Amino acid sequence: MGLLDGIPANETSLVLLLFADFTSMLGCLAVLIGFWRLKLLRNHVTKVIACFCATSFCKDFPSTILTLTNTAVNGGFPCYLYAIVITYGSFACWLWTLCLAISIYMLIVKREPEPERFEKYYYLLCWGIPIISTIVMLSKNTVQFVGNWCWIGGSFTGYRFGLFYGPFLFIWAISAVLVGLTSRYTYVVIHNGVSDNKEKHLTYQFKLVNYIIVFLVCWMFAVVNRIVNGLNMFPPALNILHTYLSVSHGFWASVTFIYNNPLMWRYFGAKILTVFTFFGFFTDVQKKLEKNKNNNNPSPYSSSRGTSGKTMGGHPTDNDVQCSSDMEQCSLERHPNMNQQNLNNNYGLQQNYNDEGSSSSSLSSSDDDKQTVEMQNIQISSSTNGQGNN
Repeated sequence: MGLLDGIPANETSLVLLLFADFTSMLGCLAVLIGFWRLKLLRNHVTKVIACFCATSFCKDFPSTILTLTNTAVNGGFPCYLYAIVITYGSFACWLWTLCLAISIYMLIVKREPEPERFEKYYYLLCWGIPIISTIVMLSKNTVQFVGNWCWIGGSFTGYRFGLFYGPFLFIWAISAVLVGLTSRYTYVVIHNGVSDNKEKHLTYQFKLVNYIIVFLVCWMFAVVNRIVNGLNMFPPALNILHTYLSVSHGFWASVTFIYNNPLMWRYFGAKILTVFTFFGFFTDVQKKLEKNKNNNNPSPYSSSRGTSGKTMGGHPTDNDVQCSSDMEQCSLERHPNMNQQNLNNNYGLQQNYNDEGSSSSSLSSSDDDKQTVEMQNIQISSSTNGQGNN
């Protein structure tokens, strides 16, 4: 029996497969609609995220149709199409996750002033490299119906890991290293005695790494399951976890992106609660979300750029580490004359917002350090909020 009482294991897997496909499509579609409606979010990093979501949606839509119609069971073109969609689409999504890690690293640590110039290489990498694995898979005649979908057959374990899971482990390892280097850099700055708001710092650090954690969790069971399958063992529970988590990667990644961006969840929160306000529920909350949604930074795009500055001992001196953790968009920009108005245009570490939308600075500078080094700040700067509202 499967995890759902009264339903055989294979049917349980099919139900979870369809559920994961539908939720993944809805999540990615929500992020894409958010970027379309909220023009203030359009910048380099959010473009990378949008490409991930678009790729995931284009993978999940044909997969859902093929699963519902059950046309891949008999082989032929539908079966090959299913295998192509899984191999190419999943591989491309992994690479877009890697590009996101690269972008964050370049913006924070390397202080890249023009990250947009790398986008053409991202397109070539993410939508070009997966073609190689797909072509090899098809040319070696490895495609078979393997339960709920078509993919590389169980007798081709070497091809499974050489064309798919091997590259996954490599991509995840590089992404994890880049995220680790970025987190270490920000940790050093955060714990350099420049702020008392440690809780905000922890939130900031979490938003730097959560998408890579989602990446690993969603695919780790797939890797383990294929290793176990190669040993001629097929545990149902592991197969269930493999099926649901790997297919729902787009959904959980979308949830992470929305969580990381206050403007995004305020926007959707206001829209959803509007329905309940007709019945007199959540009126105040909806008004608060709507009010904050409309108070945005008028120049979010500039936060995706950075300017190089001098460093002292490998750490920034008179530069702020400005991070729009909302979408893990980070940059370094110089703020030689920080004042309250500057603080009112940023989200996170500089401010504690009260229920009325007012803010107060939570950073302080040391008088002893002013002679040698300007105040260092970590800013979780929303490309979405401003005027002191959150």
